[in-house]
Amino acid sequence: AVAAVHNVDQRSRIVRFDHPALGDFSPVECEQHGSDSGDFVCGTSSVIWPVALLLSRHLCEHPELVRGKSCIELGAGIGIVGMVAAALGAVRVVVSDMPEALPILERNAHATSAKLSALKGKCLVSVAPLPWGDALGINAVGRGEFDVILAADVLIAGWAHTHGALAETMLALLRPGRDSQVLIGYEYREEWETIGDFQDQVEALGLSVASEQLDEGPQMDDDFFLYTLKRGEASGTEHGK
Repeated sequence: AVAAVHNVDQRSRIVRFDHPALGDFSPVECEQHGSDSGDFVCGTSSVIWPVALLLSRHLCEHPELVRGKSCIELGAGIGIVGMVAAALGAVRVVVSDMPEALPILERNAHATSAKLSALKGKCLVSVAPLPWGDALGINAVGRGEFDVILAADVLIAGWAHTHGALAETMLALLRPGRDSQVLIGYEYREEWETIGDFQDQVEALGLSVASEQLDEGPQMDDDFFLYTLKRGEASGTEHGK
């Protein structure tokens, strides 16, 4: 039997994401390793999660968010959101995660870069180890160099102790100026404390927070949200809205 979360297959070897905005690059393909795979690494996200696909679709529907921009994906897992950003015309894409999660990211980035290299004007995708809060890792990828920071399903109940380091990492990587932004795909899982705590921490650092519901389509049955963080503006949302 196929293991599915909200109709997302987490056992197939390859995840395929199609969208007309991707043009000749469609579909974006990423390898994944479910818990029944010999290559599964406990404690990492080596499978696709629904909100990553919804955030990828949002980027395709609004390609100006990443086109011509320098982008980094945090807690990238299999890296599909970053790969989609590259296919949409980002000028630089880094996909990052914990060191033990990098082998699958490196394979996916290599395959995506090989395909992109055949398309004139498309950027390549690089991989970096980046534990949140690691000053050396932040410096290595480029402190203050990113127009767009991408993240999907990085805010999970029980992991509030990571929120401060994640918020500080985002602020450190974000390019100065009000045009730079953080785009976070978030799945509501029956409690608002998780996102509320994170929102408090980013606002304490001077970032504004706005939210909107991501279009789930007929195949999804839960609530998914896009949280947008920017520098120096008033907050545009309340916890749980």
